[in-house]
Amino acid sequence: MRIRSRTAALFFLLSLLFACSTTEKKEKADTYLKPGQYNFKFVGYDADIDNPENDRRSYYKVFIDKAEEGRTTTGLESQEKSFEAMLMPNRHLVTVEKWVLDKKEGRYVKLNNIEQPKPNYVYFTLPEDRAVIVEMKSTKDGAAEFTVDFRRD
Repeated sequence: MRIRSRTAALFFLLSLLFACSTTEKKEKADTYLKPGQYNFKFVGYDADIDNPENDRRSYYKVFIDKAEEGRTTTGLESQEKSFEAMLMPNRHLVTVEKWVLDKKEGRYVKLNNIEQPKPNYVYFTLPEDRAVIVEMKSTKDGAAEFTVDFRRD
């Protein structure tokens, strides 16, 4: 009788432990962003614009695997500008070009290479059944920092 109760108690504790660990894994898996209308999203903005006079209207051209795929929304440099696409699961190269509004010419012009964010590219792997958000935060000195995130936005 004593062996059975210890065995039953041990079995109960192990099943409880297993149930907790599988629930935890399930919750972690549910926090990933699932593909919907897109499985890739690029977000770019300048982080240290401190004077409204210096906050120009801009957008980014987005190149995926060296092919031009489109451009982000247009906004002030300090605002988030985004681009969304459906990509095949694989390893990808994303490169961006920054374009700003030239008020004298009345049109958008590509910033010269010295003023472009550096680095202006990032490699990432897109797994199946997940979406990724690539965020680029740049500063006025030209430095860019990329974040690749599979979590919900």
